[in-house]
Order: sequence, then structure tokens, then C-alpha cells
Amino acid sequence: MAKKLLIACILFSFFPLFAKTVKVGYYRDSGNFMSGFSPGDERTGYAYEYIQTVAAYAGWECEYVYGEWDVLYPALLAGEIDILSDVSKTPEREGLLLYPDYAMGRETYYLYSNDKNAKISPGDFSTWKGKKIALNRDYYHYSLFMDWQKNKNLGCEYVVFSGDDEYYSKFENHEFDMLLEIDTVAEPNWNPIIRIGSSDFYLAVTKSRKDLLLELNAAMAEIFSMNPYYNNNLWLKYFTDATVAKNLSQREDDWLKAHPKINVGCMVDDLPFAAFNDEKNKVEGLVVEMLSHFSDMFSDGKAVFSYMFYEDTDLMFSDLQNGLIDMIVPMYRDLNYAEDSGFIVSEKFSVMSVGYATKNTRLPEQTDFIAVPKRLRMPFYIKRLYPKANVRFYKSYEDCVKAVLDGECDGAAFNTYKMQGIINKNKKFRALNILEFPTPCEISFVFSKKNRDLFSMVNKLIMLAPSDKIDANTDTYVMKVQAYTKKNFFMEYFLYVLGSALVLLALLVIIVIALRRVREYMFFDPLTHLRNRRSLNSIITKFIHNASEKNEEFSLILFDLDDFKYLNDTYGHDFGDEALVTAANLVKTVVRKQDRVFRWGGEEFLILFKGGLADAKMVAERVRRKIEKVTLTHDYELVHFTSTAGVASYQKGLSYIDLFRHVDINLYKGKNNGKNQVVADAINIRKR
Repeated sequence: MAKKLLIACILFSFFPLFAKTVKVGYYRDSGNFMSGFSPGDERTGYAYEYIQTVAAYAGWECEYVYGEWDVLYPALLAGEIDILSDVSKTPEREGLLLYPDYAMGRETYYLYSNDKNAKISPGDFSTWKGKKIALNRDYYHYSLFMDWQKNKNLGCEYVVFSGDDEYYSKFENHEFDMLLEIDTVAEPNWNPIIRIGSSDFYLAVTKSRKDLLLELNAAMAEIFSMNPYYNNNLWLKYFTDATVAKNLSQREDDWLKAHPKINVGCMVDDLPFAAFNDEKNKVEGLVVEMLSHFSDMFSDGKAVFSYMFYEDTDLMFSDLQNGLIDMIVPMYRDLNYAEDSGFIVSEKFSVMSVGYATKNTRLPEQTDFIAVPKRLRMPFYIKRLYPKANVRFYKSYEDCVKAVLDGECDGAAFNTYKMQGIINKNKKFRALNILEFPTPCEISFVFSKKNRDLFSMVNKLIMLAPSDKIDANTDTYVMKVQAYTKKNFFMEYFLYVLGSALVLLALLVIIVIALRRVREYMFFDPLTHLRNRRSLNSIITKFIHNASEKNEEFSLILFDLDDFKYLNDTYGHDFGDEALVTAANLVKTVVRKQDRVFRWGGEEFLILFKGGLADAKMVAERVRRKIEKVTLTHDYELVHFTSTAGVASYQKGLSYIDLFRHVDINLYKGKNNGKNQVVADAINIRKR
């Protein structure tokens, strides 16, 4: 085995240099698995992306042979095509085909309904009586189902087909109640009722091409060493909707009819999650955005949510237990606390970064005194991270920060968004440093055990709600939390306003200038007009969340102008500022709208780039070349300067601190190796 693997690795190392053409069977299937069924169509889907990834590692050029699966499979057996996706492994087929060491994926078999109002409960077979189930005897899952249904007394009528034409069309016409199918084939509007079983499927190779099998195994070994969860992540990208129940069980429907108004408990002034907007006379926030989709999905717009705001956490939990409210949100997702307290919590619907305001430059020690607001999130979060810390409770966020300034506590911990806003709005608070805990706080809904039907409906909502639309409004609510208002300004500059009351025109000028300076101070560097470090927290938290939950790649690019001290010392600081502004403007011309650029400090610039390591390196190289070509004039002397960049790409399992440390390491590799270059070594995550 070791000898075969060595041969495969040697072959694999040379094949990319001499790309070979591989005939790939491309068949008509659901859009999520494989779409684009002729040479002129755009190809996409799970199988297409999988084949392209393998081809990139193996150095293959794909020649697609289009046709139906039942035509392409015999072609694979005859050697007329080289590989075909979605081939199950059976004892009979193992003698006819070559199978790689790694499965392409795992398909799961469900009974599906496409009737939104069908009240078929997966755990209550009494609701199945008299239902019609469509089965296709040509597929493996037919026999699997027949074994599964034994001794269950379903009381259903089985409608058996051979071939696909009538099987699907009659299902769409609602001529039977359920259909047995694979999750990768299911349409997004189908509703999975119950899981029957599952099996692996493979990218199979025709019997005569052992050379391709060696290359395929080597490529897949490298893919899975890079990302052991590659198949799972790809499946989540294309098929999440296929296995999430989209309609209500009979019990859930009965609960909803008995509760036309659903009472939601929230904390007062809790943006970006929930708060009452006095000007608009309505509740707003991410919770409202999420629950606005509930009625459309599950009750045809009939469910109404009523929001009740509390200052006392204990009273809110008491009202939940006594049935005066139906759920509480947002709640730190702590299953152990919930169990001990007799409540149940939903899946997470958001994540929140937690800030630490302190006079120090470090996160707290186990023995520190930590101020937290007496709210339903922070005490549990802090006690989880620092079980021996001395936690002190304060009524408000402002009281927590004041306790740090007064020396009562070593630091205060709560929502980073809220902390940033409070410190920005109060001049005396700005002496504190804002650090960020490396572990984000998972946010969920909490219910009494009496409301387990509402709990299950909200979990479905979390899986199905359009998170991209909800996330798009996050910045709006964050800006409201951090907004520097006229009232904040008046309180901060009260003496100036009072002393200048007789000079109205001068006062107006001062106000305009002060407001502009405050905005610049909060978010932008005054020299280059790029974002500064203060604006980084909320942005990178969102990037990390999207990378972890949605597999959206992003990278860091850190630029440093070479020999900048020499430029300042030789030509003066005004010339150095000109070089910085020139470099900043060049960076702006290269990045896209979805990227973010910061002046990181001194002569350093940071780019948050939406994309992988290779693309980020290309962008960094483009910036480096542009800077290299710049010519500035000083006293008739033509002056050139260069830059060095480090690049690092985010990977799951990597902490915020390690990501920045790695991009810094790459930058200094470039500095130590002669400057004027881009270093983008990949990150090697070690288990700890």
C-alpha cells in the first residue's frame, strides 16, 4: 500500500506539467447537482465543482460528453468515457469499474412532500394513514424503503413506477402525497418528511484507465489533507434546502392556530438585535428582520409578533416560565445553563463579538474584577471563559465602563458594537482600550419547555430565512448603536457651547468642524482618508462569520512601504506624507467594492480581500507593481520607492490573533528577503 501511494504521489507531481484530456460524462440532473447540459450552457452544481477541483489538482483538461445518466453509464463500462459522477459502489459494479479511495459524497434518501399544507408528522405515523407514496423500482432506494417500512404499519398506498417521466410529473400534479428521492435530486420547494437511509457515491473510472485512478486518488488525498470537510462544505453550499422541513407538522399547526399572537421578550435598548424606535413608532433590529419571514413561511401572513421590553432579566424569565411571553431573544447559547434552568434554546441565528474595555493592554486574567451589565448574555459568557474571575454586575453599559475608569474593576465586557458606541460618544471614556475576546458569542432564542412546537418552528426559520438579506441590514443597526448624535456632542462640548453663546456664527463653524473631526476620528485616517483600526472590529467579525458559516473565502493583505524612515529623513515628512497618500490612492484603484482598505499604522496598509490566497496574492502583486512605477519629484530630483506585502488567507480553526500574526510573519519574510516583493505562504494550522 505504501509503495502504491508513493508511486501515485510521484505520478501526481508530474502530471500537472503535462495536462491530459479526460472525457467526463455530464448528465441531466437537478440544477444543484449538475446543470448546463450542452456546450453552450453555463455549467454549475455540486458534481461540476467537485470535478473541476479534482481536475485542477490532477492537471486534467475536461472534455464533457453530454447525455442522460442511463446512456452515459454504459459508455463508462465500454470505455467510451473516462469518468462519471454519482456512481454507487455495489459488489457487481466493483468488478466492472474502478473506484477511488475517497467517496465523492453521501446521498441521503427522504420521503418528500410538495404540498405546503400537508400535515404529515415524521414521528407520528397515525398522520400517514391513507396517504399515497410514489416509489421507483429502478433505484437502490426502492429496496431500502421496502425494508424500512416493515413492521411500521404505515397504512399507506404504494404507487410503483419504472422510469422518471410520470414519476416526477404526477408528483408535481399532487397525484400522490409523498415521493421517495435522493436529497441531491430534490427540488428546493420539496419538503423532506423523513429520512429513510443513505449511501456513499463515487467519481468512478472506466476499467481500462488505471492511470486516471492513480491521479484521482492522489488529487483527492491532497484535497482532503487540505480540508477534511471538503465534501460536507460543498454539500452545505448546494443542498441545505433539500433536507430542511419547510412546512408544519400537525402539532405545530395546532399550536400556531392556538397562538395567533406570539409574545417576544427582549431587553430594552438592545440594538443591533432589537429596540423600539420612538421616531418611527415601531420595533426594529435583526430579531425583527428574522421573525418577519416567519409568517410568510409558516402561516400565510397570519402570525403576529408582539414585542415586550424588559430592564429586569429575572422578571423576563419569570414571565416566560408563567406563559406571559412565548420566547426570549437574544440569548447566549449555553445548553448547560438552559437545561439547569428548565428552558430550551434554538440553534444560533447570529454571532456577536464581545469587547473588553480596560486601561490595560491585555485580556483579563482569571482573578480580575470584570464589570458586566446585568443582562441575559454576558454573565454566562464571562463565567464560561473565566470561571474564577470576580464578576460584578451593573445596571447599565455606561455604569460598567465608569466602574473601570473609577478603578472598581479591571475591565468591562459586553457587546463590541455597543461598547464602541458608548466609548465614542463619551470623551472621558476614550482613555480606555477596546480589546476583543477571541471566542464569539452565539446568539439564539430561548423557550419554555411548554413551547417546544414554537421552538421547532423557529429552528426551521433559522435554517430557511434568507440570511444574506438579514446580514445586509446589520451595518445599518450597528451604525445606529455607534451614531454620534447632536445630544452626545452637546454633552461633550457643553462648556464650549455655553462660552460661545454670543458668537453664533463662530459656534456654527465650530460645530460643523467638530462633527466632521469626530467622524474622521471614529472611522477614517485624516491623511489618506482610508478606514482606520477603529472601524475594523465590526467589519472583520462579519468576514469571519461569513467564512465560518457560509464558506466565503477572505484574505488579509498587509503592505509596508520599504525604507520609509529613509524617505522621511532624507526628503522630509511632507514628502513622506505625499508618498503615503500616493500609495493609498493606488491601493484604492486596485481593490473592488466588496473589499475593505485600512491604514493600519505608520507606513502600513491593510486590505480585507474577499477571495482566496491565490487571488489575494495577485492583487497584492498588482499593487506592488504600481507602487514600484511611481515617480515623485523633490527639488527636481526624481524619487522612487517600493513596498513589501504579506498575504494570509482565513481558514476554519484559525483565531483572529493567529491570522494577523501570520500575515505579519509573511510581511517580514519579504522584508528580510530583500523587500519589494509579495509573500503569501499558506497557513499550517496545528492541533493544540
